[in-house]
Amino acid sequence: MGLSHVLLEKADHLSDTIFKYQKGKHVMATPSQLVLRSDQEFDAGKREDILDKWNARTATLGVNVKYNAEVKAIKGTGEAIAGSVQKIVTRARDGSTTINELQRHAPPYAITLTNGETVLAQNVVLAIGTQGNPNLMRCPGGDLPHVTYQLDDPYAVIDQHIIVVGTGDAGIENARGLVEDPAQGNTVTILNRNPRSTNVRESFSTAKEPNAKALIEDDAAGRLTIRYEAETSAVEPGWVTLSTRDGEERIRCDRIIARIGSAPPRAFVEGCGIEFASADRLAFPTLSPQFESTAPGIFVIGALAGYPLIKHCMNQGYDVVEFINGNKDLKPADEPLLEAKFAGLPGQRSVNDWLEFLRANVAILEGMTTLQLREFMLDSQARAYAAGDVIFEKNDPGSSLFAIASGGVNVRLDPKDAAKVVAIPAGSIFGEVGLISGRKRGATVVAAHDTVCIEISRNAALKLQSQVPSARRAIERIS
Repeated sequence: MGLSHVLLEKADHLSDTIFKYQKGKHVMATPSQLVLRSDQEFDAGKREDILDKWNARTATLGVNVKYNAEVKAIKGTGEAIAGSVQKIVTRARDGSTTINELQRHAPPYAITLTNGETVLAQNVVLAIGTQGNPNLMRCPGGDLPHVTYQLDDPYAVIDQHIIVVGTGDAGIENARGLVEDPAQGNTVTILNRNPRSTNVRESFSTAKEPNAKALIEDDAAGRLTIRYEAETSAVEPGWVTLSTRDGEERIRCDRIIARIGSAPPRAFVEGCGIEFASADRLAFPTLSPQFESTAPGIFVIGALAGYPLIKHCMNQGYDVVEFINGNKDLKPADEPLLEAKFAGLPGQRSVNDWLEFLRANVAILEGMTTLQLREFMLDSQARAYAAGDVIFEKNDPGSSLFAIASGGVNVRLDPKDAAKVVAIPAGSIFGEVGLISGRKRGATVVAAHDTVCIEISRNAALKLQSQVPSARRAIERIS
């Protein structure tokens, strides 16, 4: 396009998030059905191969990159925008709050770097992710130097007692990488707050099932130890005290790797004039369908927008630059996929209309942004049922959750008496037992009226609960 631009990179290399992945990590290119629009090549593959290809392609395209350029602040330098005052609420640990008001100013934006340099830009695209703002260990000693939040090279760690906190995919991959070569002599313990269960989904609710099963196999083979119903209560040099079901236990520990998630860098983002969807610490910025924030001309993409998948991020960056360049009619890359999802529903609504309908009528979706809803629906199915249709039978297998967007359903209490039912109205959910435990369906459920439901896969439900705190609370309350 020939647009004047600069890519500000705080590190001395590109793609810092992937650069910090564990060495040798296999990077997935999901969703597989989503078309990649970016001029950068991206396929599933080894971390090192992807970085090499991106570095080479960036040079070929002539991207103007400024390295070691960490941004400290972004402020509008134009006129004050009438009526555009942002209230920033800061909460202290004692529960008290302070409110500061920020008057937004029009572009161009002054981007101040930590070295004192200033860059002026008419538009800004924030693609900073959340990994630089990890959730911290909050127990006594959690700030000691041997507590870390990533593992660059598992093969460089030798003869250590290591505690990995967190049994999501990152924690599991770190723990398994540390014991892959027995010659390293590492003793690895991974802490899981969930109880041991014969159902992998119950014990490892945030991890991909193949990862969880591989970890369990390593535990059974004696390569590492999984501690269930355990968490850290205190850290000291050389030791950690665990809180377990049987009381406290003090064990050897040379290093802690805490993989307990991350949150948006809220103070910095709000200081740019960008509002968040809610006051929750894990909430995401409020964005338009074009990824524009409440600060005109500042766009947010990627994990900070609620889209952690690489392919999504690349498409969003492409779409934003097209929009800035004047292409106002470009539909998101996932539009054809979502049109197909809603094609079988009554009403002939557009994708955006269906998304708004779902958010307005399904309680667990109320806290989602439109962008989060789009990703959510890629992993879910929209289904229409006529009155009397059986949605599922008692003892059917199934681990999905259903949300009722319109109509209602009846849960049959007595297989021999169709009149004995419990009604579940629109806005609520059913099937949560299958989601949580993976057990067979406990009852037959029938559409009481013409009904539209969203069938939510287990992966989509887990992602929903991790990204949208209000949805997690609603599911827990209903369950």
